[in-house]
Amino acid sequence: MKHAALALALWMGAFAGACGSATPPPETAADKEFDGESPPGDGAATAESEGAKPEKPAKTADKAPEADEAEKDESPAKSTPIQATKFEAELKKIGINLKKIPELEKLSSAQKKKVMPLLQKSLGLDTCQGCHAEGDFKKETRDMKVAREMWRHFVVPLRSESGGTLFCDSCHGGNEHVLNRKDKKALQAFMEEEYQGKLSRANKEDMECGTCHGDAMETKIIEKLWNIPE
Repeated sequence: MKHAALALALWMGAFAGACGSATPPPETAADKEFDGESPPGDGAATAESEGAKPEKPAKTADKAPEADEAEKDESPAKSTPIQATKFEAELKKIGINLKKIPELEKLSSAQKKKVMPLLQKSLGLDTCQGCHAEGDFKKETRDMKVAREMWRHFVVPLRSESGGTLFCDSCHGGNEHVLNRKDKKALQAFMEEEYQGKLSRANKEDMECGTCHGDAMETKIIEKLWNIPE
């Protein structure tokens, strides 16, 4: 009987060892994250993959004011000197009286259509959107206002040194920006030599700084004298 009891005890011990302990193992992190839908262990894998994701790049330090100014500065390396217009013959064909040039808005529609490509070439613009709003050429834009006033204040009343036609390309020469403004003294000397010395007025009056800048010598012609806000 003792031998039977001992055999039974040994058999039960072997059975328990094969099936595992009756006490459940401690709960793992994977078990805690198990949501009843994804297989156990996915949560741990997801956590590991999320931990492997690169962190968002930290915000870079603000650019130095000098860098911002450099980006905004559209001045050419060298100011563009006055030159004879290349479009005098074309302006004559359009029917514009070069001795008494009318204001831009007083040209006929047919004349305007032929003049506009000349303006575009003079400023080196790739498309009409240099001045006009895309899809609506009648919509008033700041650049349209500026072009109109430049025509009114420069093309209409001014002439070359010899009294010849002054057109947009005479100053722009195929570039939208024509003055290097970094060196103020150099700019002043350039304007005196080129604009004051090599231009004349259709009414034969003296060409002076005040002809363009006004008696008070306002440097912000567009905003202050022409009243066109930025």
